[in-house]
Amino acid sequence: MPELPDLEVIRENLAARLLGRAVQGISVRRPGLVRAGPPDLSPLFGKNLTEIARRGKHLIFRFDGAPFLLVHLMRYGWLWHGPSRYEVTKSTTMVLSFDDGTDLRLIEPGSPQIAGVWLFSDLSQAEPLKKLGPEPFSPEFTLEHFSQALRGKRRMVKKILTDQSVVAGIGNAYADEILFLAKISPFRYVHTLTPTEVEKLWRAIPETLRWAIGEIKSRVGENLFDKEIRDFLYVHGRAGAPCRVCGSPIGEVLFEGQRTNFCPRCQNVSQPLR
Repeated sequence: MPELPDLEVIRENLAARLLGRAVQGISVRRPGLVRAGPPDLSPLFGKNLTEIARRGKHLIFRFDGAPFLLVHLMRYGWLWHGPSRYEVTKSTTMVLSFDDGTDLRLIEPGSPQIAGVWLFSDLSQAEPLKKLGPEPFSPEFTLEHFSQALRGKRRMVKKILTDQSVVAGIGNAYADEILFLAKISPFRYVHTLTPTEVEKLWRAIPETLRWAIGEIKSRVGENLFDKEIRDFLYVHGRAGAPCRVCGSPIGEVLFEGQRTNFCPRCQNVSQPLR
C-alpha cells in the first residue's frame, strides 16, 4: 500500500505534468469506485486542475469551480499518466482525459479492487478526512500533541503509529522504519514508554518520512511508479538479512495479517514489553 513518502513523490510528479490542464473525458470503469458524488464524476468535465495536495493517504485533486476529487489507492491501486492513445487495460478502473492528449488512469491490478474516489464541492465536508490526525510535517504535530495522543494507551506502539487518527499517512512499512530509527521495539506497549522515548519517537517520524521521500525521488526522478520502492529501507522487508547497523539478522513477526520487521539488537526487543 502506498504510504506518505510514496504519495508525496507521486503528488509532486503529477503536479508538474497536469496542473492547468482541463478534463475533456471521464470514464469510471468499476461500480462502487465512486464513494461520494455522481457515479460518473460528470462535474469534473471541462474543469481545469488547479492543485494536487495530500492528506494522510489520500491524494486531493482540486479543480476550478471548487470540485475536489479524493483518491485513496488502498492496497493495490496506482496512478498512471501517459498518452490517451495507449490502450486502456482491464485493470484500469478510472480514466481522466486531459486537453493535452494525456490520461490519468487509476489502475488496480490486484484483487480485491478496493480503491476509492470521492467528489466533494466543499472539502470541509469530506468524511474520509474528518478523523485524520495531524500531518507529520505540520505545525500541529507537536511533541505536546503527540504525547497527549499516546497518554494512557495500552496498545502496541506500532499499532499507534499506523492509527490514522493519531498521525496521518504512516503505514506498515514506515512504522517499522520509524521504530528502528527511534530504537524502540515494535512490541512495546505505549504506556511503558518513558518521556525520553516518546520524544525520540516523535522526532523519528518526520525524520524518517523526509529521508524516504528523498530516497524515492532520487530513484524515480520525474517519473511515476507502479509499485513501492523500498530497497533503501533498514528493516522492513529484510527478514533474515543482516542489520545495516549492527549486523544482526533482521527479525520478522506476522501479527494480525501484517509483517513486522525489526532488529532485535538495535531495538532491544528483549526488554520488558508491558
